[in-house]
Amino acid sequence: MISFNFRCIVPPLFKENLHLALQHCDRLRAISISYMPLEDLELSSALNNAFPMLEVLSLSSIYVETQPLLHNIAAPNLRALHLRDVVVLRDVFPLTKATNLLSLRLELMRFIPPGSLVESIASVPYLDNISIALFSDTSLPTTMMEIPPTQITRVVLPRLSRFMFTGVDAYLENLPTRISAPFVQDLRFTISLKETPTVVCLSAFLATIQNLNFQKAVMSFFPRCVAISFHSEEPSVVPPYSRFTIYSDDRDRAIASVAQICSAIESALSLVETLEIKLKSDYHHNRVQSGPFVQHELWRAFLRSFGSVKVLRADMVLIAELSDALHPKNEAAVIKELLPKLSELVVVSWKDPVDQPFSSFTSARHLGGYFIDLRIVQDHTSSLRPPPISWSFDTF
Repeated sequence: MISFNFRCIVPPLFKENLHLALQHCDRLRAISISYMPLEDLELSSALNNAFPMLEVLSLSSIYVETQPLLHNIAAPNLRALHLRDVVVLRDVFPLTKATNLLSLRLELMRFIPPGSLVESIASVPYLDNISIALFSDTSLPTTMMEIPPTQITRVVLPRLSRFMFTGVDAYLENLPTRISAPFVQDLRFTISLKETPTVVCLSAFLATIQNLNFQKAVMSFFPRCVAISFHSEEPSVVPPYSRFTIYSDDRDRAIASVAQICSAIESALSLVETLEIKLKSDYHHNRVQSGPFVQHELWRAFLRSFGSVKVLRADMVLIAELSDALHPKNEAAVIKELLPKLSELVVVSWKDPVDQPFSSFTSARHLGGYFIDLRIVQDHTSSLRPPPISWSFDTF
C-alpha cells in the first residue's frame, strides 16, 4: 500500500520513489495522492496500466489539471475511486473496468457528459455512495448535457445509500432520468438554477425512492439561495436525511423548485409534524426588500405538501405573508387544505410584536373549532443537525 500526502513542491526524490512504487502494479492495494500538482508528477503513463490488486485510487490535485490523467487504467478489484481536480477523458471513463466499486467521488471535476457518466455507473451496480461536484461551464450548450433519447434504459442502483450532487440544473435534469436508487437514505443536492425553471427530472427520480420517512423539515433563506432539509429524528444522527439547496438570482423560481421537490416526495412527508421556516443570521431583516418576500401562491404550493404538520416555527419577518397565504380572503377552501392539523404556532422575534401574529388565521381556525397555541420566542433553538458523513474509504 502506498499513500502520499504533501502540500508543497514535489521533491525529486519523492517523484522517483513514487514511480518506482508504481512499477509494481501487481502488488499495489491502495494509491492515495493528495494536494499535489499531479501533472508535475508525470503520472499518466504510470497509472494507465493494469492494477489487479488495487482497491483504492484517490487522486487530488492542488489545482485544476488541464491534461487527461486516466484513460486506460484497469483495476477490476477497485472499491473506491475518489478524484478531485482531475481531468478524465469523456469517452473512456475508467469506471467500466471496476465492476466492484463501492464508493465514487468526482469532486471539482470538469464537464463529463451525463451519458458517459451514466454508462460508467451502469457497470458498477454495487455502488454504496456517490458524490459528484462538477464545474458549471456556461459556454457549453445545453444539448451537450443531454442524454440521447435512444438511451432509455434506467440504471438501477439497489445498494446506493448516499447520493450527493453539486452542479447546474441542466446537468441534473439529465442525470436522474437514467438512474434509479430505490433505497437511498441520504440525499444532499446543491443546484444552481441557470435556464430551466423547474426540476422535473429530479422530482421524478425522488418519486421512485422507497422507505423515506421524515418527522421534521427546515426551510432556510440565505442571501443567495434557499435550502430545505428533512430530518428523521431529533437530534438527527442517522439517515434518512435529505437537503436540497437551490441557488438562483430569482428567489421565486428557487421557491417554486423547492415546492416541486416537496411535492415529489410528499408521501415521505406524511409523518412530518414540525416545520421551521427561518432567515439565516446573515439575512438581516433590513435586507428584506419591500413588497412580498415570497408570493402567496408559492407559499401555498410549498405548504400543500405538509398536511400532517402540527408545529410551525417561523421568523417574524415572514409572518404577514404566511398569515395571508394561510388565510386568504374569500377562499375558505384554502384555509382547510393548508396545514389542516396545525395546533401550535411559534413565532421567532427579538422584540414583542405590535400586532398579534397570525390573528386572522387563528381566528378563522377557532371559528371552525380548531384551537391553535401561539408562542413567541427569541431565537430558533433547534438541535436539528445533518447526520455526519462517514465514507467507507475516507481518502480526502
